[in-house]
Amino acid sequence: MNIEEVIADNQGSTVLFLGRTPNFTEDELTNFLEAQGMRYANRYRGQEVALTVLSTMMTPLEDDISYALYDAKVPEVRLEEFEKYYTKHIKPNTLMMSLKLSNDQERLKRQLKNESFSDEVYLKLFKMYDWGGSGVFDTDDNRDVTLTFIKRFYNPDGFYDPTIVHSPITLSNIAHSTKRAEVLKGLLSMPNYEIKHSRKYTLRPKNLREMVALNEHISSEDIRFLLSFNDERINTFLASNSAIRLKEQEYILATANEATKLMLTQNSSLDDKIFNELLADEDGVVKSLLSFQPITATRLETILKANLKQELLACLGENPNIKSVAKELLFLNRVLDYKLASNGSVDGELLEGLYKKYGKELVVPLSSNPNLSPKRLDEFYELKSREVTLNLASNPTTPKPILKELCELNEYELNRALALNPSVELFYLQVFALDSELIQIMRKNETYLASINSAHLGYRSDDRY
Repeated sequence: MNIEEVIADNQGSTVLFLGRTPNFTEDELTNFLEAQGMRYANRYRGQEVALTVLSTMMTPLEDDISYALYDAKVPEVRLEEFEKYYTKHIKPNTLMMSLKLSNDQERLKRQLKNESFSDEVYLKLFKMYDWGGSGVFDTDDNRDVTLTFIKRFYNPDGFYDPTIVHSPITLSNIAHSTKRAEVLKGLLSMPNYEIKHSRKYTLRPKNLREMVALNEHISSEDIRFLLSFNDERINTFLASNSAIRLKEQEYILATANEATKLMLTQNSSLDDKIFNELLADEDGVVKSLLSFQPITATRLETILKANLKQELLACLGENPNIKSVAKELLFLNRVLDYKLASNGSVDGELLEGLYKKYGKELVVPLSSNPNLSPKRLDEFYELKSREVTLNLASNPTTPKPILKELCELNEYELNRALALNPSVELFYLQVFALDSELIQIMRKNETYLASINSAHLGYRSDDRY
């Protein structure tokens, strides 16, 4: 049914609404329809009707009237379809200006429930809502408005689950998972909802602002907004956010405690200037810096000039971001070499160099490295070392015959290592899945997860419900 055509062909006629219209008042519908050249009615008294709009909540009498009008060939549409027509023809800027001038919060709440508005319009309207100094779930009105936000933006698996939507934890999930800066801005316009955690988790976000501070999709404007609170905890969470740039990093570092500095060391966008300042800090900060930061040739030069203690320098061996300087790190000290032997950023040729220098001394860490050649891993297997065998069981480069042989042994300790290995045959992984503890481990196994996902191909994501 094309509402546009019906209204264009029946100017001056009546649009009859049957049932409740929770998102509209009579005055709103009357004014809107008059602007379209039509009349509004919510009762049938035998008048000529050009279009019937049906709600899902109708009385038996209204049901009978709808059947009679349908038999009389009167076009009918559902209320949701009329809402889309209404949304299409109302000018958002005019609506928002009207709401600002009148401060009509009741009308605003009704508009927020209109799912036909675009996200852009919805968020502009959402920021106009007056929370009345109460929390997001503290009053019926606030709860209703909060739920409109959750229903619109909480969509973790691509399906709608009403039981989860009504859970307070969904707000923190949105703050954590959204990739849209405008949604984060909407969250920051809400009262600062508290997220309850066990007291032992001191470095977990405890409210919406702290959660938003962790999201790398936050806008520069909202970063400045969060910094304006001069809140130590907010600054700590912002410190690890790759969205903050040199100016913000300097601002945070100026008053940073040790926890904030540690968070800065894990920021993947840390500026070299801040890197150099942190390199001169206490040992705990330096260890974290060398363990997490991408190490470039320039940074390595600075590190070597700093004349760090050997145990600090050895932290580079655990860093997954050293690929471009791995060659320069070899043979700087024995502890560092030992850690480099198991580092997945070190290529096979360099690993062979380590083996030639240290021989069997490095067999254990080397046996866990997926970059070592299958031929060398096969050689290590013949040593029949228990520690080496466990490493080979989890190493995706281990030759298939060895993995099969280890699976056939059906030893629980070996099975735990094999359950992580994406190179293990699916048949054995499916056997492991029968064990409640092993299946928890296999949540990280790409081969097993791919087999589960392929089983759902062709089904809608909500078919499980």
